[in-house]
Amino acid sequence: MIEIERQLRKSKSIPLISLIDVVFQLLIYFMLSTSFTRSESLELALPSDAPKHLEIGRGKEDAQTLHIYISNTGETFLEKQSVGEHELLGELRSRLAINPDRGILLLSANEVPVQVMVRVLDRIYTAGGKNIAVADWVMPPGGSHG
Repeated sequence: MIEIERQLRKSKSIPLISLIDVVFQLLIYFMLSTSFTRSESLELALPSDAPKHLEIGRGKEDAQTLHIYISNTGETFLEKQSVGEHELLGELRSRLAINPDRGILLLSANEVPVQVMVRVLDRIYTAGGKNIAVADWVMPPGGSHG
């Protein structure tokens, strides 16, 4: 038999440095293209045992709870006084500075836009309100806050 001499094959190596460069390029791309947003949430204590609708001026207000009302027209009341958005923030800050754990009950009429309600909730949160509950508000006849 004839013996044929074989040459040893040279092993091919994968260029590791090029691979690492590609991985770093991908990493940089994903880091720059990804947006990191911090979402803040507001915890609400939804009433479970309380009546679904609350009427104003019938002795149901609690002295320990701040009542904020939003009418169908978007007008905001703190207790029984009409307040603007900036006034609401200042009043809440001063009242919550005395008692930070004081409860806040947000009562909104039937046709209040969600955007208005969220804006008021944001003011409450900015002022330091922590114990917040939301309920429906049946406006008294005539549409005034009584």
